[in-house]
Amino acid sequence: MMKLVLVTSVVCALAAFVLVGTARADNGANTQPATASYINNLPQSIPAQSAQWYKFDYAGDKSQVTVLMPNGANSLVAFNVFTPEQAQSWWEKSTKPIGRGTAYQIDCETGQENYLGQCQSDDLKWVGEFNFPGTFYVQVVNYNTGTANFTLTIAGTGVFVAPSAPTPPPVVPQTKPLLPTTGGIPPKGFFAGPRTIFNRWLTEP
Repeated sequence: MMKLVLVTSVVCALAAFVLVGTARADNGANTQPATASYINNLPQSIPAQSAQWYKFDYAGDKSQVTVLMPNGANSLVAFNVFTPEQAQSWWEKSTKPIGRGTAYQIDCETGQENYLGQCQSDDLKWVGEFNFPGTFYVQVVNYNTGTANFTLTIAGTGVFVAPSAPTPPPVVPQTKPLLPTTGGIPPKGFFAGPRTIFNRWLTEP
């Protein structure tokens, strides 16, 4: 009876460990739009046959946005772009990304982009513009059977890839000497010279 209870306890513990491990893996960073990181233009790695999510904020001023994956054309790593609305139902078959990274035509001699060029770039690129603001998402997909490395870059005058830093509170100089709150003459050795008061402002996160 003791052996049966011990074996049962071990099995339950292992099952709980597997479930916890799976939950942590499924809810890790970058695995869905809700946990997406801002595009940082730095080299990244992605596990085999998996997807990672990145994001950028857009001003909605119809300025051009360029997302580029250098050397991505032959890497079996691809990327898709989703609007804020599409990101709410990205898993549904009816939801198609607003754009995909594609190789573009280049001049064979100069390597410069040229839609009449006879050669194809090694990079994947997407270019777009919108008349509405919001947070847009980029899904990177690795079709390799092993871990792959990639770099995702973004450029545009209306693009923001980090939250705005809060405005520092203004510094207001104190014009009168400060005395002890109890009043009266300051004790010997107490310096009652000018000080600085910091106003605290409540800012939105």
